[in-house]
Parts: sequence; structure tokens; C-alpha cells
Amino acid sequence: MTEKQSSQKIKAYLRELYAKLAAHGTANLSSLSIDGGEELARALGYHTSVLPIPEKAWRLFAGCGNPLEEIRLGPHWIVLDLGCGVGIDSQVAALSMQPPGRVIGMDITSEMLYQAKEYSNSHPLCHWVTGDGEHLPLRSESIDLVMANGSFNLLPHKELALIEINRVLKPGAYLSLADLIAVGEIEPIVEGFEDAWSWCVAGALTAGEYDVLMPSTGFPWWELKVKSSYGPLVAAHLLARKG
Repeated sequence: MTEKQSSQKIKAYLRELYAKLAAHGTANLSSLSIDGGEELARALGYHTSVLPIPEKAWRLFAGCGNPLEEIRLGPHWIVLDLGCGVGIDSQVAALSMQPPGRVIGMDITSEMLYQAKEYSNSHPLCHWVTGDGEHLPLRSESIDLVMANGSFNLLPHKELALIEINRVLKPGAYLSLADLIAVGEIEPIVEGFEDAWSWCVAGALTAGEYDVLMPSTGFPWWELKVKSSYGPLVAAHLLARKG
């Protein structure tokens, strides 16, 4: 199998799995023990009781952190939520916005976006787009912040994705990622490989790999903060600025 075929297979599996999640209204149909839902959101610092987000949306939450935790949004920013799922972070960001600011929630799975539209009626500044993070359907230098929560690891070609993210960001604009990074030895994954990609494991980079990728893709400043540990993986927050 070529690299291109492998990438296409991973993306097809992701679309199929997340379409099933949307249809079943749950964050996990896998045999793997995966945390999710409102309980996980509260543990990650989301004040679920005061956010105007339906309970059905929280049931589909499967983030790795809170990408908005360490950045103050400008009220007129244009924000891209990459791999937005049912749009939890998009809606949270929209609470800080006012026109002409807006949040673009983008996902590869159209079924997730249908749910996002349904659950975000009270957030008129949220807009929903089907798209691939490695080929962003957006104008160059049009975005003030790109954020992603547990979705960057799903992208097979991280360098291509970062180049695209850099392209759509305005000069001096920000990238905020919440995801898992590898800190220990992970045994080669053969059985259940697509499942491991789906839950941000197989696609996890090391801090050293980020050290190489960030400057080479146009981000001269970045910081990586570890939040919590899961054995050979840790939840981390990456904040970067376009040069």
C-alpha cells in the first residue's frame, strides 16, 4: 500500500467512524476504553453548567484539552475550529465574538456538521464547512486563530497540514492545539491500526518532532505545555504564532 493509499484509507475510516458516532449520539463506539462526554469536558475545565450548549452535544465531546484556555480572543477575530466535530469549541469561542467576528467550524465528516448546525442555533456567529485539514478551503491570510481539539493527530500528513494552516493565518496570528503527544516508547500498532488513528494515538508526535516541524512550516515562536499523562502519551497544549 502506498503512502497516499494509506492516507486515504485512514480518512475513509475516520469519516465512517465519526458518522457512526454522530448517528448514535455518543463519543465512543470502539472497543477501546475512551473517556468522553460532559464528565470529560468538566475535567478539562469546561463550565458545562453555564454554557448554552445542549446535553446531546456534550455526549459527543471527545477532546484532549481546552484549546481556548491560554489565549484571549479578539472580539472581531475570524476563528477556524479545525476538526470541529459537533462544534463545542466553536460555540464556546462564539460567546466571545461580535460581528464582524465569526467562527468557522470545519470537519471532514458531514454528519458531524449536521449535528453542529442543530446544536448551535443560539450561536449565529458560527458557520459550518466541510473540509480536509490538509487542503483548507479558505483564502490565504484570512484567519486570526486556528484551533483544534483532539483532531490534529487525526491528520496523516502533519507537515502539509501545518503549511496549510500557516497559509490561511494572518501575519502574527495564532495556532492553538490540544492533543496527545508521545513521550515514551509505543509498541508498533498492527491490529486495530485505524482505531488507534481515530483516538489520536497512532498519529501522536513527540515534542522533538514539533521542534522540527514548527519552524520549518512558518512558526518561529511556539510553546508546548504538558497537561496530564497517559503512560507513553500525554495531553498537551501547543500555542504557536505565525511569523
